[in-house]
Amino acid sequence: MKKVALFLADGFEEIEALSVVDILRRAEISIVCVSLDDSELVRGAHDIYVKSELSFSQFKPNEFDAIILPGGLPGAFNLAKNKKLLEILREFDKANKMIAAICAAPMVLAEAGVLKTKFTCYPGFESNIKCENTSYTAETNVIKEANIITSCGPATAMEFALFLVKELCGDEKFKSLKSDLLFKN
Repeated sequence: MKKVALFLADGFEEIEALSVVDILRRAEISIVCVSLDDSELVRGAHDIYVKSELSFSQFKPNEFDAIILPGGLPGAFNLAKNKKLLEILREFDKANKMIAAICAAPMVLAEAGVLKTKFTCYPGFESNIKCENTSYTAETNVIKEANIITSCGPATAMEFALFLVKELCGDEKFKSLKSDLLFKN
């Protein structure tokens, strides 16, 4: 079974985090919420508190197959400031493990130096993503390039999560879950 870590920093976008956790768990993927610090409760951008299952100090990168970063402000800025997280993202990239970011969180990938040549993010936020040899596109809601997956924002959270299911579990599980959720796209 694939094991995935979703990082929560103060100010994360709740829809992007919780939709992904819900859908991946429906797909029987082991996903845990990791708080960026050692607090058990993490406050979302809209004052919704979520209980993490692991603190950052308990996180063991070698036990995980993928990392997911929700956006939201100031959540994405808080993720980007964490030097140890940036180091872990570089290790995951070097090992060709999946790294996924939505909304403002592709900025964290740029900060870590793992963003590839194409990405998407929240429209207008691309000016905050400082990375040479990359290009922003608004043409599609989810982009995969090599091991990096990016998506636009809150309204694309379900599509993003289903895309992750397809990548982690295959087409059959993706189609079954998409049908069960009545997702049409």
